[in-house]
Amino acid sequence: MSDSADWRARTSGNARRHQELDQRLAGLSITESSRDGSVRVTVSAGGLLTGLVLAEPAGPVSGPRLAAEIMDCVRRAQAKIPDLLQQVLAESVGTDDPDTHLLVADARRRFPEPPPFGGGPAAPPPRRAVHEQWDDERPSVWDM
Repeated sequence: MSDSADWRARTSGNARRHQELDQRLAGLSITESSRDGSVRVTVSAGGLLTGLVLAEPAGPVSGPRLAAEIMDCVRRAQAKIPDLLQQVLAESVGTDDPDTHLLVADARRRFPEPPPFGGGPAAPPPRRAVHEQWDDERPSVWDM
């Protein structure tokens, strides 16, 4: 086989494997539930929330507590993406492909293991008064 034909065969094989990978990833999802089963979320292989099911809780639940449960489930589901991606990449394009390692490393950076569920929502960021000025800011409409 000539160098040109060999290159075309390798390129065609790589393109086919990457197309199969794209199709497999498009169909993957991860579902995670809260400990009491009142919240169930599904995320895509890209980490996007694609499903949310809320069951009647056993007792009264505040809005902030429910939001924290939802976000905990989303983060736990997203944290499973790197291992799933690594498995699919190994099966589709193999472990010799240098992009495989880069993609998995990026997924681990974007979707780290979540901290243990603390049972409450994160504190909201501090807000400043509308007319309050900071020395390092440019004038705003409120300064005129």
